[in-house]
Amino acid sequence: MAIALDLIDTTIVNVALPVLQTELDASKAALQWVAAAYTLTFALSLITVGRIGDMLGRKRMISIGIVSFVVASLLCGVAQSTEMLIAARVLQGLGGAVVMTQGLSVFQVAFPPKERAAVFGMFGALSGIAAMLGPVLGGVLVDADLFGWSWRPIFLVNVPVGLLALIGVAAYVRESRSPNVQRLDLVGVGLVTLALLSLLYPLVQGAEAGWPAWTFVAMGCSVPLFVAFALYERRKAARDGSALVEPGLFKERPFVAGLLVMLSFFAIIAGLFFPFTLYLQVGLGFSPMAAGLATVPFSFGAMITSSFSAVLAMKAGRKVLSIGMLIMGVGMVALIWTIGHFGADIGGWDLAPALTVLGLGLGFVISPVVDIVLGGVPVEHAGSGSGVLSTADQLGAAAGVAVIGVLFFNLLAGQAVPAADTVVTGLREQLTAAGVAAPAQDTVVGNFRACAREMGEHEDATEPPAVCRSVVPDGAAPPGAEEKVRQAVADASERARKEGYAKATGDVLWYEVGVIGLGFLLTFMLPRQARKPEWEQDDPQETRPEPAAAAGDGRD
Repeated sequence: MAIALDLIDTTIVNVALPVLQTELDASKAALQWVAAAYTLTFALSLITVGRIGDMLGRKRMISIGIVSFVVASLLCGVAQSTEMLIAARVLQGLGGAVVMTQGLSVFQVAFPPKERAAVFGMFGALSGIAAMLGPVLGGVLVDADLFGWSWRPIFLVNVPVGLLALIGVAAYVRESRSPNVQRLDLVGVGLVTLALLSLLYPLVQGAEAGWPAWTFVAMGCSVPLFVAFALYERRKAARDGSALVEPGLFKERPFVAGLLVMLSFFAIIAGLFFPFTLYLQVGLGFSPMAAGLATVPFSFGAMITSSFSAVLAMKAGRKVLSIGMLIMGVGMVALIWTIGHFGADIGGWDLAPALTVLGLGLGFVISPVVDIVLGGVPVEHAGSGSGVLSTADQLGAAAGVAVIGVLFFNLLAGQAVPAADTVVTGLREQLTAAGVAAPAQDTVVGNFRACAREMGEHEDATEPPAVCRSVVPDGAAPPGAEEKVRQAVADASERARKEGYAKATGDVLWYEVGVIGLGFLLTFMLPRQARKPEWEQDDPQETRPEPAAAAGDGRD
């Protein structure tokens, strides 16, 4: 339940951003920071808070994380300004990072290897349910306008759920900590935070800023920072064994290969839903709730296969992940065909078969790869390993959105005029029916195409350029036919927008097929069969940390 809070929150907020912008009178930059504040804080904190859990106790840390998340959600819900909301989102991101890393490390510590695959299967199913609920729940809450609170319930709903999760942790989770990690590696924290910030901040903010030179300089600086971090951690581990990240983890082939698969996997998922959400809501005009419901088949498919795929991978090994990537590839190609075939007339049910296949493939990957990565981590480093895994997720997602975002908007701009040309014939027919003379039709069509060209180059599609406000000049329509002519132009504009978004989305998803192909190849770096790491070959109980003395009875 605690992890579900974070998983739902990553998708539920985006649904409310348009309403939030209006009611708080937020600028475009401030609105972006409402999302980015959470994402950056979450990603930058994962490794550090994971290690703190190894030191101070995982039950204690997950409880602190839940409390922080609940308090932050309450502050978000009562925020009176964008500044207050952004500050609360920073705290919420920190709490979410604690909950995610400690939740995964509790799974790692509390269950023996034979049971762990089933547990991670449940985690994968939970991820599917949460991803399915987020957009739908967000759309329902915003549309319902409960108590006249508009967007605020999307944050306030976390409060009762978080309190229930806190009670569950207190009742059922036993305390555990690593006996070998006594103090926090502050130099390591500083180095990895700077390295991640140098890489993630440009990826998250670069597109909005227009990719100026500083974004590439910052990303370049992340390379020596990561190298310095790795060298320092090796020395730190050799000197006193209290490195922030245990260097020995990266000597394990399943751990490294699994991280690479996770990077590509989350680049695929984030890279898919960024343009796809814009396609549904901006291109097709779906409401937030309708867009959320349209993606339910994807989450449903993922929920089904993720519930058993980790257990299956224990017997069949990497074949399960390879098959999953192939199924995702088939689903992506089917989605591209569906979008191209139905064009502007597509509906949610038309998308369901392809999205279901995509989700089924996802479920064959997400649960097994989490089990493979964390299954190769000694229990005393469970928090640190969970932090590295979750950080890889965030890096993959940020890179996926950044790259696909640039490609998508370039393709969309290039489709503006061709999409307008596809509806010109129909527009002329409607203008003729309205009695518009041929010379006036030429003027209207010329203005219509000029508007499309300007819209393709315009940064904000919600604020049309000036030429689009005068497509029909005074006197072009016969007396009494003005409204009919304006409606004909509006209908043509809507259809051209749908056609343009459909073509751009279909084209950009071919790049996703390429990334899926890369992910498929990376699965062959994984061991053929699942195996126990060296520290679990004999008696795993010898290295499993005992519950902390102060919590031997299950209480803090």
